[in-house]
Amino acid sequence: MIAAWALIVGGLVRIVGEVLEILAGGHTAVSSGIAGGALVLVMIGFAGLWPEARNSRLARLAIIMIGLGALGFASIAAWSVSHGTLPVHVVSRMPVFIGVAAITLVGALALAGWLISSAFYPAWIGIVMSVSIAMSLVSSFVAFPALVQPLIDLVMALTFIQLGLCMRERRGIGNRL
Repeated sequence: MIAAWALIVGGLVRIVGEVLEILAGGHTAVSSGIAGGALVLVMIGFAGLWPEARNSRLARLAIIMIGLGALGFASIAAWSVSHGTLPVHVVSRMPVFIGVAAITLVGALALAGWLISSAFYPAWIGIVMSVSIAMSLVSSFVAFPALVQPLIDLVMALTFIQLGLCMRERRGIGNRL
């Protein structure tokens, strides 16, 4: 149940960070710090999918890769804030960012594949989550208006919340694995 709440709270925290970013007109130290904290919560939430994933190599790979990606992005956010909140176009050109983005994208696509094919969760969560993660990563490399990435990240945060709610409902009914 902790994992479900971590996804829900992580999604809500991410929404707060994105709204602050929209209001500020771009990344700030506060919005980056909030995003990093939200990613740690989301990583804990994804780890809670492990019981359902125990029979799927694809799902286990996805959980591990997304967990590594979340930790990587949280570390990059902390590093950026420690250097005065570097602009996204600078951070996104760093090899470590590109590597973390690649790991996260592969993990998101693997998770989407598992969510779509499993009977545990609604398929649409996997589709929307993977598309929003991919679009968020792409927007880090493309010069979109400042409003685009926070809006994409809001959609992603809402899918985290929905996955957490589904996980909570599934486990609250007594379908313990």
